[in-house]
Amino acid sequence: MPLSQEIQMLFTLKNTTIMRLTLLFSLAMLLSSVMTQAQHKCLTMELLAKKMANRPERADRLRQMEAELADYVRHQTYQRSGGDVITIPVVVHVLWNTPEQNISDEQILSQIDALNEDFRLLNFDAPDEDHPFWFESQDTFIEFCLAQQDPDGFETDGINRVWTPVEAWDEDNLDDFKYWDAGGEDNWDPFRYLNIWVVELAPGNGTLGWATFPDELEDLPEEDGVVIRNNAFGFVGTVTPPNDLGRTGTHEVGHWLALRHIWGDEDCGDDFVADTPPAFGANYDCPGFPHNAFNECGSDDYGEMFMNYMDYVDDNCMNMFTTGQTDRMYGALELYRSELLVSDACEPGVVADINDMSQQNRVRIYPNPSDGRIFISIPKSGWYVFSLYDLSGRLVHTEKFSALYEVATLELSGLAAGVYSATILHETENFGVSRSIVLN
Repeated sequence: MPLSQEIQMLFTLKNTTIMRLTLLFSLAMLLSSVMTQAQHKCLTMELLAKKMANRPERADRLRQMEAELADYVRHQTYQRSGGDVITIPVVVHVLWNTPEQNISDEQILSQIDALNEDFRLLNFDAPDEDHPFWFESQDTFIEFCLAQQDPDGFETDGINRVWTPVEAWDEDNLDDFKYWDAGGEDNWDPFRYLNIWVVELAPGNGTLGWATFPDELEDLPEEDGVVIRNNAFGFVGTVTPPNDLGRTGTHEVGHWLALRHIWGDEDCGDDFVADTPPAFGANYDCPGFPHNAFNECGSDDYGEMFMNYMDYVDDNCMNMFTTGQTDRMYGALELYRSELLVSDACEPGVVADINDMSQQNRVRIYPNPSDGRIFISIPKSGWYVFSLYDLSGRLVHTEKFSALYEVATLELSGLAAGVYSATILHETENFGVSRSIVLN
């Protein structure tokens, strides 16, 4: 074969190989995109399925709840009028390992604002009268406040910041953060508060949050509440697009009040709400309207209600609950969470005597043992003097720090490993505690 023909064949083979590699790469990218899109943004139903697999009685109780809610909606629905508003007290447990995870008060307040706007149909992007689904959109007359009383009746700002030794929570320890002895934080009385844990989830985990259903209060009250990834919480601070308007919180609180995903978590499934059009499956990104008109599930020319808070679209494309969903949430409150309707946790608490034992116990030093950097959480504002003594009673370190229901960071890495005794004294008031600290 002439050399020119051999060279031509080599070029042809090379070009064919490049084309095949390019095609394989394109297919891989497409598959990766589909897999990423298909990730469970919300883990509520997946975790529920695991619970039902482990405890068959859980499935029986869920069926009973659905029957009771259906009966409520059928016979006992009512529309709340102006002034007849339900206010739900909220405590936000911020679990953090690095200072960046310890989100600001402003970010927490922005999530409460987002909940109130979304549930009261005061959101800036609510459907207008020209939208085909405007008639179904509903002001739920449900509002939320950060608690002003802690479980002991003392004053609080409703924000509970807790350092955790866990850098990020993954599939193997998803509910551990609801327990203090597992490195997390116990919930406050779930019959008086909506507990929200704000956490760092492992990298690569596409989950944004999850929630417990109302009937789970019967056997797992200690796990009742809502979980939200810290960069999808609220609309300022560390939030990242497209989950940057607080709608993850709105979605998960919807589950906490018994709402299902609009596609019923199966092809053409049932969300048990009459005025949400049938949807084939979860919707992502930001579809154009109408979307999936005349789908195989029986939608009409308006298609699927992808802008409903119980779908998976981006935050800037979801904007409404329906009347039927509102009725179902009322049922959840009346039948399962009725004590919240009379909770006084939004009323000012008692100013605590700082020397009360319950206040002494709220002073925390962590991690302990420590590699040298410690964090101090203290329940009274002001300046404090921190003093550290070795086992012989010799003062080896002292410094002044300020605190305001937050966390102070002290650096002790220059000291030798060992066991030390620490005292923390308020600079002007008669308040102080002693703690043992182990430095590695």
